[in-house]
Amino acid sequence: MITLFSIFILSVQILFWLLTYQLKKDFSQLKSIIPKKLVPFSVIISARNEARNLIEYLPSILEQDYPTYEIIIIDDNSTDDTCEILNHFKSQYAHLHIIKIEHKKSDGKKEGLQQGIMNAKYEWLVFTDADCYPKSDQWLRKMASKCDEKTEIILGYSPYRKENGLLNDFIRYETFMTAVIYGTFTQIGMPYMGVGRNMAYKKSKFLTTVNKEKFEKTASGDDDLAVNAMATSHNTVLQFEEKARVISLSKTTFSDFIKQKTRHLSPSTQYKAKHQWLLGLLAMSQATFYPVIIFLCFLNFNLAVFIFFVRMMTMVPLQISLMNKMEAKDLRNKVILLDLLFFLYYWYISFKWLKTKNSAWN
Repeated sequence: MITLFSIFILSVQILFWLLTYQLKKDFSQLKSIIPKKLVPFSVIISARNEARNLIEYLPSILEQDYPTYEIIIIDDNSTDDTCEILNHFKSQYAHLHIIKIEHKKSDGKKEGLQQGIMNAKYEWLVFTDADCYPKSDQWLRKMASKCDEKTEIILGYSPYRKENGLLNDFIRYETFMTAVIYGTFTQIGMPYMGVGRNMAYKKSKFLTTVNKEKFEKTASGDDDLAVNAMATSHNTVLQFEEKARVISLSKTTFSDFIKQKTRHLSPSTQYKAKHQWLLGLLAMSQATFYPVIIFLCFLNFNLAVFIFFVRMMTMVPLQISLMNKMEAKDLRNKVILLDLLFFLYYWYISFKWLKTKNSAWN
């Protein structure tokens, strides 16, 4: 049985990494043509006690090279200088609009974001966070290059900024892997989530498709639950080009990172059944690979070595190739170490989530 199970686990892993070849291949076709007629955008940002980040990063969004767009910032019950900072920017930029929330009915960002959506002037909505900044002033132009008659959702990429230390390496690797997974699923016609630090969708699609009661059930999931409800194989595209990326600031402590990730796990229980099943199968194959190899060593050492090397020979070249294209070149010489840490992370985060099962502000 252990031999059959090990072969099954290997098959799942090999199949997934072979499917990522489609994502790797499509990077050569990511160069987009900016249309002559650019759709207007409503950029929506929820901010809570983000005064310092707004000072540093908001100008890069306010000064995008784009003809028609508005920025809606939800001041979500901030107790620092966020309000004063926003009013200062408002006096200089007419396309900045502020929604102030003081009395909330629920935790998290969703209540504020929904107010932002309802008050948006334009059909196309673009989302990011206050602690993020576009990699270039062409961010919105690159997002607009994906807007056509059939597209209703655009999933971008938001890597974390490189800092010193193994924790930052792992956070960037985990983010890279998340993007590889949702990017691959999108490219094979099964989009299931996006990251709210860099994504766009049509306002009308959100209002007519997303179940308000289900959407508000958890404090987190403002990004992936909306995409999971709206996305189809025909209406969702990726925009992973370098100039379309939004850089984020990573957590600086392990405990803060784990708290963030346990909150992010909660919405996944509300994904469509087929997505839960496939993602669960992929996670199971990742979480059991090393224990199965160790156990198999005592039964059939040669088979254990064969399965280990087949997976590595399939996975490592594809990971390195994608890292070269996804802001993670410096992680190439740490692939096997990070893969092992990823296995440990799967188990730890699962137990942590089962223990806490709560949600809070990101």
